[in-house]
Amino acid sequence: MKKHLLILITLKLILGSCSDKEPFLKVGLVADPQYANQTPSGKRNYRESLWKLQEAIDTFNFNKVDLVQNLGDIINDKWESYEAILPLYDKLNPDINNYHLLGNHEFAVDSTHLKDILDRLSMPDYYYSYSKKGWRFIVLDATDIAYFSNSLHDLKIQEIDLYFQNTKGQSNSYYWNSAIGKPQQSWLKQELENADKLGQKVILFSHMPIRPYDNPHNLWNDHEIIDIIEHSSNVVAFINGHNHSGGYDFKNGIHYITIFGMVDTMVSSYGILEFYKDILILKGFGNQKTFELEYK
Repeated sequence: MKKHLLILITLKLILGSCSDKEPFLKVGLVADPQYANQTPSGKRNYRESLWKLQEAIDTFNFNKVDLVQNLGDIINDKWESYEAILPLYDKLNPDINNYHLLGNHEFAVDSTHLKDILDRLSMPDYYYSYSKKGWRFIVLDATDIAYFSNSLHDLKIQEIDLYFQNTKGQSNSYYWNSAIGKPQQSWLKQELENADKLGQKVILFSHMPIRPYDNPHNLWNDHEIIDIIEHSSNVVAFINGHNHSGGYDFKNGIHYITIFGMVDTMVSSYGILEFYKDILILKGFGNQKTFELEYK
């Protein structure tokens, strides 16, 4: 009897251990394809983004990811480029949800098209959130306040100037960067509060990074967004694109991950974020590095 009980306990431990090895959620990540039907420029291989993204889609399907999050700059500078690259996402398995956010190159097109940008990318709004298996994913609009996006948002130029002038002497003082304004900041605070009430862990997605400090690619008001999310106890990671060389930082319990830009490589670059109890594993493909990310 004791022998049979010992066998049952052993089997239970083995099965429990095996189940822990399987992620309960998988998210495909793509940053900066910047597709264009044009010849390479430096490291940027614009045409090759079609086959590289197709490889990523095939990998996501094979690994049966739950969803795919794109981190902006799908195209380089022409509206018609969407006609070539967006149909690739239609090849995702029917049960895989696909989400987009806006990057600065989405605004490099003829401004007459910008009123249609949300419909073209099937986005519910400029910034939004969604939930999956006890996690909340917050999609930020890093192009909120910027010179390049103002033909769409039509803000007073003095408002943009104020954010930009505050970066004087800093490494991110570039016109191709941007800021997240007060209304979106208020929305973000509310999202974090709602997630906390529901016991949800949070991952934020953005095109522009906010860490590490003194990064030339950071949001103009990176310190404001850092202050909001690092005062929240349930934020696990902030994941972005924009800096094509990728990167990682860890501050105050939050993982800051920059996904390597797909356009800047001949061997593709993308990742699958796997969710386990107490740990995330970002599996890198091509030039994307692999990370193990612990969380409480």
